[in-house]
Amino acid sequence: MTILRLLFAFFLFVTFNPSAAETVGPVREIFVSPSGKDSNPGTRNKPLRSIQRGVDMLEPGNTLTLLDGLYNLGAPVTISVKGSADSWITVRGEKGAKVILDGLKINIPDSGIYPRNNGLVQIEHAAYIRLVNIHVRNSHRSGINIQESRCIDVINCTSENSLSPGIASWQRCEYIRILGNTVINANDMKMSWTPYKGHEAPHEAISVAGSHHFEVAWNHVYDCEKEGIDVKETAAFGTVHHNYVHDLKRQGLYIDAWFGQLEHIEMYSNVVHGCESGIAVSSEDGPNTRNLKIHHNLIYNNRATGIFFSRWGEDNLREDMDVYSNTFYRNGWGKNFSGDPQYWLSGGCYLYSTKLKNLRIQNNIFSRNFPFEIGHTGRMVDRWASQQQIDISRNLIQDTNQTDFPIYLQTWLKDSVYATTGTHAILADPLFQNPEEGDFRLKENSPAKDGAGNYLGAFPKGATRENFWWKENFPPEIHIDNYQPNYPSGTEK
Repeated sequence: MTILRLLFAFFLFVTFNPSAAETVGPVREIFVSPSGKDSNPGTRNKPLRSIQRGVDMLEPGNTLTLLDGLYNLGAPVTISVKGSADSWITVRGEKGAKVILDGLKINIPDSGIYPRNNGLVQIEHAAYIRLVNIHVRNSHRSGINIQESRCIDVINCTSENSLSPGIASWQRCEYIRILGNTVINANDMKMSWTPYKGHEAPHEAISVAGSHHFEVAWNHVYDCEKEGIDVKETAAFGTVHHNYVHDLKRQGLYIDAWFGQLEHIEMYSNVVHGCESGIAVSSEDGPNTRNLKIHHNLIYNNRATGIFFSRWGEDNLREDMDVYSNTFYRNGWGKNFSGDPQYWLSGGCYLYSTKLKNLRIQNNIFSRNFPFEIGHTGRMVDRWASQQQIDISRNLIQDTNQTDFPIYLQTWLKDSVYATTGTHAILADPLFQNPEEGDFRLKENSPAKDGAGNYLGAFPKGATRENFWWKENFPPEIHIDNYQPNYPSGTEK
């Protein structure tokens, strides 16, 4: 057969065989469906059935699209491929589809080494991967787990029912973005495949543990069994902002050093209610936590302290911290807001640790917290503020408590608490618009203003209903074209 005849025969085969025609040329998008077959070429009309098979076919610049339906997994999905800075790899649920990965029928074994964690979707030794619009549920470990990877986006996904975190990123990870996700019922002991040997489920709803250069934003975390969002271990150079965290068994937001230095963390514009403490700051096995900025957060109606500086663990040093322009309202009232002064933690701001240095608490609003607005441990000496460079100043304080200080807490704290207003405090009603309805904007005649006429607290002057970003259609759909990575020069290798 001549070359011309061979070419003519190939032309006829492709022209009259659509499945063959769909495979001609470089593969750019691979499709998977619960009703597909792994003998198919992976086109939209003839999709694969196995997600893992599709993942293993991916190359830089490719997209793996999961079509609508329930995927009852027989094994975790492991993503270990690498894209590049100009050729990301995307694994996504089709736009508008409900793509559910269910792990109820499979065990995910203990990894054997810390963090002893794997995920129903396991991203490891990967780079430039974007996971979008996938609902992961019923994981007997984590929902989505990231290890030893860089440049990873998890966007508009849902994790529901997991023993470990809904979403986690660990040591030796960098440039991680967790954006617009929902985490429900994380850290549930009932999700253990076999009776879990620990005294509690591991880690938190969203755990960022040791990762560097990260962003956790626009996530909805609720109805979970432990803490909400925890930045811990040796995490560094990260932001946690515009997250809505509520109705948890423990703290809403947590900063906690382990193994080494935790530094350069910014938490801002988050909303936390219905938890134990709204924010907790620790240095459990640090040795040091430093360079923190906590600002413009709305922390209200939490059972325990609005912001708590703990002595958990080794109680190591925390230094160079700015807590400013937050609103702390009705925290510390205990269960059912009964006003129990012996609830395990209480108050608007509680400086329980003495290992604090160069701390500034300024331009906040503390209102109707129980049984104190700002309190510090009796272990601090008379000159603690100047000796430890602690500046509590220019806060508006509305103290409705009828309490004589010091008060002695007979709980596990075993601590005498002294109240303070700091210096240059404004002692007044802040005049919120409608706090019972969650409207903490300030009325025009509010006394909560600094010398320049700017409002104190979480809401800026002139704030409108549009500032209530968590009230409707949350989390938002993140349009990645408008939310491009901003990697420093030299990291896009």
